[in-house]
Formats: sequence, C-alpha cells, structure tokens
Amino acid sequence: SPHVLSAQVDDFVRHQEFVEGRYGRQASKPWYENALYSVEIGGDDINFGLPLGGGYVINVTIPAVIQGLADGIQKLYAHGARHVVLYNMPRADCSPNYLQSFQQYPAGTFHYDKDGCIVEIAQIISYLNTNIQRLSEELTQKYQGLTVYYFDWFAANTYVLENMKEFGFTNSLQSCCGGGGKFNCDGEGLCGCAPLNQTNAAYTVCKDPSKYFTFDGIHYTEHFYEIMSEYIMAGEYITPKVKLEMGC
Repeated sequence: SPHVLSAQVDDFVRHQEFVEGRYGRQASKPWYENALYSVEIGGDDINFGLPLGGGYVINVTIPAVIQGLADGIQKLYAHGARHVVLYNMPRADCSPNYLQSFQQYPAGTFHYDKDGCIVEIAQIISYLNTNIQRLSEELTQKYQGLTVYYFDWFAANTYVLENMKEFGFTNSLQSCCGGGGKFNCDGEGLCGCAPLNQTNAAYTVCKDPSKYFTFDGIHYTEHFYEIMSEYIMAGEYITPKVKLEMGC
C-alpha cells in the first residue's frame, strides 16, 4: 500500500521543507512546534491481517504497527513536532462489515457481548490499544519537550454505543449504505466499492445517516465523528488531560 505511515510522514516532511524554503526556517519553526499532530493507524492492518489468524495479528501485525508509530513520531519530533495526539482503535468489533463477514463461521466459533459486538475482535483491539497507550507514555518520557496525548477512542466509542439514544442514534450495528442482509452489508464490497466485475451491484442509502454509527459498514458517519471531535476538543478521554478549545 502506498499509504503506509512512513510514506505519509515523508510527504509531510517534504511539504515542511517547501514551507521553510519559502518563508524561512526561523519564521516557520513556531508553526510546527506549536502545531497539534494527529496520528492514527492500525485499523486496516488488523483488517487485512485477520484472515491469517488472530495469532498472526498479535505476533506480527500489532508489533509492526507499534514500531511504525514509534518511527513515525520520532521523525516528526526530529522535524519540530512537540504535541501529538495518538488515537487507539475504536469499536471495530461492532462494525457491520465484521458482523456480516463473521456470519460465515459456525455457531460457537465466536461470541457476542451485551452490545451485539464480537468478543474475540474486541480482545485483539484491546491488546493493540494497551500497546498504543504504553507507547504514548514511553515516547513522552524518551523525547525532551514532546507530549504524546493518548485519546481512548475505544472508551469514548463504548460510551456512545451504550447511550446512543442520548446522542440521537437509532442504529449501531447496521450500515447506512449497503447491499442488504442482517447488517446491511451484503455484497462483495463496501457501499459504492463493488469489484469491477460486479457491474450489477446495487446499494441503498438510509434516509438519515446521522442516526447510524457507520456509513458504509466500516467508516463512521459525520455525526459520529462530530461527537468524537467534541470529546477531543474538550479533553475528554485524553491522557494527560488537556483542553484544546481555547487554542483552536
């Protein structure tokens, strides 16, 4: 994939060098030292690693993700980054795409929790998140002047999931846009992304996406992201505590 974190960091550094060349290093230095860097990877790595088994994800995928985050943030730090928000992985165990794809396995192969989410996927995500939190603490201690803020997206997601009516949601386990089925995720691809040979693929879109957690079975709706953004701005579910509203 051309979208690996290292490639994104390299693109950012090239752009920074362009800005420094145009405005001067001293003039632009505060822009980068005072900026808030938002870093989040891991979801697709687990998505594509799971077909190889949970053991592969635990022993190969997750260590690679953690190392990629460590290397990426170190390079950003070397180019002036001093404030980083590092996100853990949200409740992919509740995503319609996972729920639909797991229907192929025999009963008893996996289990549901009280919210209708897949327990075994949640365990893998929790393992990843524990490692991301540890990394955020280690990086803050390792690099002088660097603060890595850990946003517990999983916990924030859980609160909204278990209190969804409070936020105007009516549907947490179905895709707003999809090809039908129990989780509205039938078909060979996500909504609007059917394989090229599926020229007759048809998808329907819900009337009000703001009442759904996910739009296409994996990616969240604008309403959900708005709530998560408000948590971040207010400093909720962030360690160490920080309020970003005044700065923005």
